Amino acid sequence: MGMEPLKSEPPRWKRLVKRLVPARLQEHLRELRELSSAERRAHLGATWRRFASTQATVPPSLDASGSILFVCYGNIIRSALAAALTRRHAAALDITFERVRSAGLAARAGREADARAVAAGRALGVDLTSHRAQPVDRALVDDAAVIYVMDRMNEAQLLARFPDAAPKLRRLGALAMTEDGDVIEDPYVLDAAAVAAVAERIDRATRELVVELARRASDDRNRAR
Repeated sequence: MGMEPLKSEPPRWKRLVKRLVPARLQEHLRELRELSSAERRAHLGATWRRFASTQATVPPSLDASGSILFVCYGNIIRSALAAALTRRHAAALDITFERVRSAGLAARAGREADARAVAAGRALGVDLTSHRAQPVDRALVDDAAVIYVMDRMNEAQLLARFPDAAPKLRRLGALAMTEDGDVIEDPYVLDAAAVAAVAERIDRATRELVVELARRASDDRNRAR
């Protein structure tokens, strides 16, 4: 009977790193390794700008006349929900946005929304059955007054393609912070409960966005009197 080979232990320095480095930072480093060199440079630049400035999550100049673009990976869960929920909250507060759009960095044009996102959206009062994915492109980026991404990978990949979009870029999760910080993770490989949890967080974030824009609109009306 043959003996199974002994599994070698990871080097001591790796064990130390695992104990000493916070899990979130370890995840961040793993993501960096998955990026291309251009994406890595874009990501590091965005991280530096975030630390060096106090950029408002809702740009001061944004109002209902500005185009809002939500971007995720495939445009079948997170960004699709964000656009639909923004429209729902806007309608509830009697705000009409000029344009609210969504797109994906690796979207397959015409793909339907994920069935779990459709169910989660329905529970929150939006219908994604008519949604069709579209890839992010130059025209969408140029038209947007603000671009909300969901996670670090979205941010890095979008900036590598469209570096001039940096001033427009924000993370939607900053409007609904959790223990994950301002990152809204992709739930695609997870279960329906995880998709529902992401949808609820996106619902909170988009509500905050619309409430802020409604407040600005009210202030403008009061000043005009």
